[in-house]
Amino acid sequence: EVGHFLAAFPKQVKLGIPFFIPHITLGSFGAITQFKSLLPDRSTQVDISLAGPFAGAVLSFSMFAVGLLLSSNPDAAGDLVQVPSMLFQGSLLLGLISRATLGYAAIHAATVPIHPLVIAGWCGLTIQAFNMLPVGCLDGGRSVQGAFGKGALMVSGLTTYTLLGLGVLGGPLSLAWGFFIIFAQRTPEKPCLNDVTEVGTWRQTFVGIAIFLAVLTLLPVYDELADELGIGLVNTF
Repeated sequence: EVGHFLAAFPKQVKLGIPFFIPHITLGSFGAITQFKSLLPDRSTQVDISLAGPFAGAVLSFSMFAVGLLLSSNPDAAGDLVQVPSMLFQGSLLLGLISRATLGYAAIHAATVPIHPLVIAGWCGLTIQAFNMLPVGCLDGGRSVQGAFGKGALMVSGLTTYTLLGLGVLGGPLSLAWGFFIIFAQRTPEKPCLNDVTEVGTWRQTFVGIAIFLAVLTLLPVYDELADELGIGLVNTF
C-alpha cells in the first residue's frame, strides 16, 4: 500500500485509507485502496495500480530468496522448520525456483527443512498475485483497464472468474477470492479524465508480464507435472 501512495503523491491523486482484508490462512488478502479523485489519464492509472503489487512483490521475493539461501546453509540449520514437500506444488513458479535452489534431493522428500522467511515470502507473493488478477477493481483489473481498455478488462475478467471457479488458479483459496471479488471488487474503475490517449507499448508490456507472473504464481503443480519436474514427493500408490 505504501507503493500506491508513493506513486500517487507526485501525480496529486488522492487515495483512501487502506482497508485490509483478513484471511485465516494468509493473515491478509491485501487491502482495498480506493481512488478519491479522478485520474488524469490512463498512464497514471497504470502506474499507481502497478506500484503497490510491484513494491510488495519485490519485498516478498527478497524474503523468499533469502529464505531459500538460508535453507541450504548448514549454519542456519537450527532456524529451519519442517514443511510437507507438497507445499511446493502450490505454485508452479515458486516451486520451480525452490527446486532450482534447494536441489532435487532436498525437495523430493516427505518433508523439507526451510527457513521461515521462505513461508513469509511465499505468502506475500501469493497475496500480490491474487491482487494482480485482471478482473474488476483489483490492481490487475485497474492495470488492464488503463493499459488495454475496458473491453480487454471484460474479456480478462470473464476468463479470471472461470479459472477461479474451476480452481485452476489459487488452489483451495480460489473460491474465497472469487466470491470476494464478486461482492466487493467486481466494478471496474471510473474512466479517467483523458480516457483516449494510449499508455504506450512499454506500459502494456509491463502489465502483460506482471499478469503472466501472477498466473504462474497461482498455478498449482498437479501430480503428473510435479513428478516430471521433481517438485515435491508425489505418492504414486
